[in-house]
Amino acid sequence: MDSTGIIQIFLVIMTVTVIAGFAGVLYYLSRIAQALAKEIPGGAIESQERPAGNRESPGDIDPRGAKSLEENLGAISRKYSLASFTLATADGLLVGSTKTGSEGEAARYSHLYARGERQDGTGAELLGIPYRGETLVGIARPKEHLSAELMNALEQDTRDALQRWV
Repeated sequence: MDSTGIIQIFLVIMTVTVIAGFAGVLYYLSRIAQALAKEIPGGAIESQERPAGNRESPGDIDPRGAKSLEENLGAISRKYSLASFTLATADGLLVGSTKTGSEGEAARYSHLYARGERQDGTGAELLGIPYRGETLVGIARPKEHLSAELMNALEQDTRDALQRWV
């Protein structure tokens, strides 16, 4: 076998190795992406997504089980399959959120709500929650669009959480 044949064999082995390595990296990246997509507030991982039509009924959240407003909001987020849920005052101050660093989001979306917008291009849905003579702005990021019935139930669950914690 001459040197050209040896070089060709070497190149074939290197090509197969690179392709196998690339496939392995893609496989593990897809697994990481799946795990991150199923992550819920508090660092836990849901074992399986709930289908949209199989949500809990509006009375299924037990606020006594939560230790804070954020935990209660996390339970609400899981119930309605929300990626995140933030509460803000009408003037943009953060009340509570299921994700850290939501102060800017609270200010931005409170301003949009005041202008009369109820959705934006990023998938956020805004709802006004009357509470003690004020209107709080709920910033919900659903994984899929919520019906009017589910938005009403979300608003009621949020009012219940506020009664307990605020």
